[in-house]
Amino acid sequence: MILIVLFIKYKDIDSECYSEDGKTLTKVTDPYPNLRISAQCEIIEEKCFYELKSLEYFTFEENPNLTVVGKESFSRCNNIKIIDLSFCNKLTKISESAFSGCSNVAELILPKGLLEILLSAFHNIEHITNVTIPASVEIIGRAAFSFCHSLKNVIFEEGSNLTSLEYEVFTNTQITSFRIPEKVTKVNGWAFDNSELTNLTVDDKNEHIKIENNIVFSKDKKVLFFIWNKSETFEIPDCVTTLGDLLFFNSKLKSITIPESVITIEDYCFGSTKLTSIIIPENVKKIRDCAFSHCYELINITFKGSFEIGNSIFSWCTNLEHVIFPNTSMIIDSRSLCNHDTPKLTISFTNKTLFSFGSISSIKNISVSYLTEPYLIIDTYSIVMNYDRTEIYECWGYNYGNSVTMIPETVETIRVSAFENSTISFLMFSSNSKLSVIQSYAFRNCSKLSGFNIYLTKLEKIGNSAFKGAPVCTFI
Repeated sequence: MILIVLFIKYKDIDSECYSEDGKTLTKVTDPYPNLRISAQCEIIEEKCFYELKSLEYFTFEENPNLTVVGKESFSRCNNIKIIDLSFCNKLTKISESAFSGCSNVAELILPKGLLEILLSAFHNIEHITNVTIPASVEIIGRAAFSFCHSLKNVIFEEGSNLTSLEYEVFTNTQITSFRIPEKVTKVNGWAFDNSELTNLTVDDKNEHIKIENNIVFSKDKKVLFFIWNKSETFEIPDCVTTLGDLLFFNSKLKSITIPESVITIEDYCFGSTKLTSIIIPENVKKIRDCAFSHCYELINITFKGSFEIGNSIFSWCTNLEHVIFPNTSMIIDSRSLCNHDTPKLTISFTNKTLFSFGSISSIKNISVSYLTEPYLIIDTYSIVMNYDRTEIYECWGYNYGNSVTMIPETVETIRVSAFENSTISFLMFSSNSKLSVIQSYAFRNCSKLSGFNIYLTKLEKIGNSAFKGAPVCTFI
């Protein structure tokens, strides 16, 4: 059937493109430029129209039952002229990258009742200038409207249910003025980057957000969410307890003093800045993932107190030379604290610090104030050794489960109490192992140590109570 609507001839999509019950549209390759979707269809499946270059317009039969537009379902259909979903009153979700790369779309109309616009849903739609977000929308995902280079106006209907402005949601747009809706409780520090924003306001009914000079705080000013004009320095108010996600990310920030009030530093907060040195006060108790990642000019970090640490906080800090840990014991339960992308790094400790499996992913130089050896390293199994790897001083591994701990073949001596009270399960020596001495108490109270191929070593001497309280002692 050929139907004429608004002077555009639409062709009904062939029934073979649907599931047996007609409720799911699975794959469309029809080269006809204007296609009509059945009212019976409830789901447009992932990649259904993906890269269908011939498609220019699509519409729906009357009273459509569509509820979900699937992941990448129209992605890279770069000749579509308009996205009109206004008649899809049952539509609740537009999935990840659903219309990403539909670069020639000039108009976008969303339906009332829509709940979710997910990750990159309308990324890189070049020609839309305005969009109205229905009041029903609760979630707009990361980068949902990023790189919509012509987008100037975003209007939220009265009574908007949106609760957050996520990472890159409106980056690389021409938005100059933006009003934060009434139920938004969080604004990501990278929500508007590379836009033309000059005027940021908040809905009068919003009870969660406060704005001062284009700086966004929580209402009580305890959380610092967003800074528009980021310069080389910034004075953090001493009422702030949390520095938000990506707060200073990719800015020109060169120096900063963190006040004693700050307790939490969120993900990527200082990532890709120009910092050369920073001191983290004792009161900071949480540093989230990648907090200092890609700080290529960062040389020194000093931690004054113990804290909960996220993953990869120093990743790609290629010039980082010195990290000073606090004068207290800590447990580091994170991934990739130290890896190959910090080749110059030396870490200073005054107390034993335990590392979970995967925290140390490349050998690092360290200093430990209570050990006499001035040149120490810590390896990927969190074993502290002299620089030549002939003596093991301590094992700082924590919560390794059933993982095997490999002992370098160069090790000749395991020193007094080196592994005492550790939770390791299996020790492995190579056939070329030079181990000859295990000193007193070396494995005392290693209650989980059950595997130990000591017969491959050149062991000559075992000190007093070296394996006392370790299950493996009966085998020894």
